[in-house]
Amino acid sequence: MPGLVLALLMGWVGNPEGLATRLPPAPLSLYTVAWRAQLVERTESAAPLEEGGVTADHASGLVLCGTQDGWLHAFRRDGSLAWEFKAGGAFPAPPTVDGDTVYAGSGDGRVYALSLADGKLRWSYDAKEEMGTRPVVAGGVVYLMSLQDTLVALDARTGEWRWLHRREARGIERGFTIRGAANVLVRGGTVYGAYSDGYVAALDAANGQVRWERMVAAPGDYTDVDGLWLDGNRLFAAAYSGALLALDADSGAQVWSFSAPLMSRVTTAGGLVIAEGAKQLHGLSPATGQVVWSAPLQGAAAAPPVVAGRWLLVPAHEGGLRFVEPSTGRTLQAFDGGSGVAGEPGVDGDRLYVLSNRGVLYALELR
Repeated sequence: MPGLVLALLMGWVGNPEGLATRLPPAPLSLYTVAWRAQLVERTESAAPLEEGGVTADHASGLVLCGTQDGWLHAFRRDGSLAWEFKAGGAFPAPPTVDGDTVYAGSGDGRVYALSLADGKLRWSYDAKEEMGTRPVVAGGVVYLMSLQDTLVALDARTGEWRWLHRREARGIERGFTIRGAANVLVRGGTVYGAYSDGYVAALDAANGQVRWERMVAAPGDYTDVDGLWLDGNRLFAAAYSGALLALDADSGAQVWSFSAPLMSRVTTAGGLVIAEGAKQLHGLSPATGQVVWSAPLQGAAAAPPVVAGRWLLVPAHEGGLRFVEPSTGRTLQAFDGGSGVAGEPGVDGDRLYVLSNRGVLYALELR
């Protein structure tokens, strides 16, 4: 038994095509590979991170993801290609589908709105800053955060600029920052953004006026707040300098705090707050922040965790996509399609879609 536990903690190098996991066989068979599609041709020695992630749209049956070479791809559920769109830069986050329109932010500084049916361009807006997050559509407005700490609000139908918000003391002016940004959140008439200087802001959705701002990062290097999550009236914010705070979403008042190194992502699953650090996961009580469990991540924190049925799916770069049991923090299996997984997976019922850093899109049937 001790040998098995050690093997589970250390992992092993499995089939690089993802047909085997990076851990010993789990008690349950968690998935089978339905199909795969090579999106980017590259050698293993020159594989950049594919951060784009995947969006699975249940209504249309389409699966969408952007890649480092600037292509946005749309596949049907059976693995056939529906359409492709070429932008001027990489896609750092998954696209968003709203009705019959796909919205995506690109590293070329533009936000694109495309027809879901055929990928034809409806409009583009030049923000002149590298986009960094999944678009959020609410009340006819599209919200994104740039990697230069600008929250942009655009008319969803026309692409017309509505407003933008930047912090006065930007984190990028205070020294080095961590690449990435937290997704913008919307609740009622309030928009929430997180910034590299360690602040979280609540803004009026109509005009971008500040309702409240709060410093949430612990003192130290890398105060970036790259994890933001809403659950009811609780807003959770994770900062790299070592803090996770639970805030009242209406006032910004602190409810509780938790300290751990390099906090980067946060979500809720299985009745717990899941906090992700550089090398460790923590399951916390949502009421008090008390630690219920802590577990090694065996990889570096990448995209936000995603809930799929009874599993928490955690992209962990070279650690692959971890299948984690939310109630205990145990990793049951890890899928690796080659060179690890850095992007957010897409889930549609019993189908899971994963983009590997080798540029291969996998469709997995969950069991």
